[in-house]
Amino acid sequence: MPDLMKGHKWRDHAAKMVFPAWAEIKTDEIRCHVIVHPLGPQEQWGVEFVSYAGKGLLNLRDYATGFRELAAATGLFEFDTGFLVGDSFDDSYRWVRSKRLPEDLKGKPVTFLLFDLPTEAGPFSMRVVTRHNVYVQAVALEVPLVLPAGTWVHNEEEVGDLFLKAHAAGHEGLMVKSMAHLYERGKRTYGWLKVKPEDDADGIITAIHEAISEDGKPLGRAGSVTIKVEDGSEATPHGIAHNLGREMFENPDKFLGQWAEFKFMMRDRQGGYRHPVWSRLREAKA
Repeated sequence: MPDLMKGHKWRDHAAKMVFPAWAEIKTDEIRCHVIVHPLGPQEQWGVEFVSYAGKGLLNLRDYATGFRELAAATGLFEFDTGFLVGDSFDDSYRWVRSKRLPEDLKGKPVTFLLFDLPTEAGPFSMRVVTRHNVYVQAVALEVPLVLPAGTWVHNEEEVGDLFLKAHAAGHEGLMVKSMAHLYERGKRTYGWLKVKPEDDADGIITAIHEAISEDGKPLGRAGSVTIKVEDGSEATPHGIAHNLGREMFENPDKFLGQWAEFKFMMRDRQGGYRHPVWSRLREAKA
């Protein structure tokens, strides 16, 4: 049975979030429960690396010493983390699921993202302080444990804006965390809400819009497009890769009228699309 906590979907439960909240960048990593067993001399302490489903993760033995030292320094013996090789889910999966570490992965950068501390009581507003202290100790001990990039959000609009920026930067989405929630093992919590595209649609590109910097300067590339869907609705997805956006802006006739696909979180009451993000060009429908 899973021993870690998971979040619900932002799409279904955004109204339950209490602001201000903390929003963290969500990468496509492997969930990793690090458990240290402090029995006997420190150098003999057992260290387990376990998936969310409770299965052992492979090829992580080299990091056991660092987590023993971190446990001894902090007095904490469980760490809810995400394991990431470079920025690739595929590489991360092959690392922890291969009986032997694939040769092409040797030497690639490894990171453990510290999501939470399962054994710490009290609300997240207290755990987040302890979590930062654990990170500081990890840096001193040269354990590859980092905190997910994050920022304060004060309303749903800020969450949406941050999500679009995260998606444009190539991240999977966000995890929005309330400051009052407790860590509940093996449960889904409304204290964590996962923000990511949940559906997709396609249509014809009818307009191309130049990207504008935060200080109002035109950037000479497409930042978004208008897509007309078959039911007559329209969406303006953002998050176009810079190279493609530059080509779109410089050669609009090449792209206007083409079919494209976008992702979104949900439809609003007027039939619009909440937080649409660019996906890809696609072949025309027959």
